[in-house]
Amino acid sequence: MKKILLITILVFNTTLSYAQEKNSWGIKGGLNYNSNGDLLNEVSGIKENPKSNTGFHFGFYKKIQVLGFFLRPELVYTETTSDYNGQELNLSKIDLPFNLGSGFIGPTYIFAGPSFQYILDGEFDGIDAQSGLKDITLGANFGIGLKINKLALDLRYERGLNEKETRFVEQNVDGINIDLRPSQLILSLLIEL
Repeated sequence: MKKILLITILVFNTTLSYAQEKNSWGIKGGLNYNSNGDLLNEVSGIKENPKSNTGFHFGFYKKIQVLGFFLRPELVYTETTSDYNGQELNLSKIDLPFNLGSGFIGPTYIFAGPSFQYILDGEFDGIDAQSGLKDITLGANFGIGLKINKLALDLRYERGLNEKETRFVEQNVDGINIDLRPSQLILSLLIEL
C-alpha cells in the first residue's frame, strides 16, 4: 500500500509541473455525514451497527485539465464521529483523493477515483486505540458538483475498501474491535485561488 501512495504522490508532483492556463489551485472545506463499520465486544459477543454523525474536513486541491477531462488530487484533514449506543468513536485522518472528472450538463460536473487515508488518531469513549491506526488504506469515491465562477459545491460518496480494524482496551474489559472503514457522504465548498 505504501508503494501505491508513493506512486500517487509522484503522479501528483509530476502533474503539477505541467501547468496549463486552465489549471488551478484551491482550498476546500465542508461537512461529512459518516459512519464506520460494526463494533464487536469480545466479552459479550455483541455486534453493533453505528449511527451516522456529522464531521468536518478542510484542505486544498489542484485541478489539472487533460484532454477534456480534469484530474483533481486533494490533500484533506478530516475528523469523523460514529455513535455506538451512546459511546463515540472519534477519528482524525489525512485523506488523499485522486479524482478524474468531466463536465456533465451546463455548470455541473461528475468525478470518481481512489481515496487513500491515513488515520492519525482514534479514541473510543475516552479510550485510545491500541492497534491498526497507522496503516494507509484505500477507498473509492464518486460524486457530482456545481461550479459557478471560482466557487464549486460538490457532493460525493466515499467507502473504504480495505478491511481495517482497531482494538480498544479498558481496565477490566477484554477488548472492543471496531471496523474503521468509512462510509460517508461528503459535502464540500471549493474556492479556486
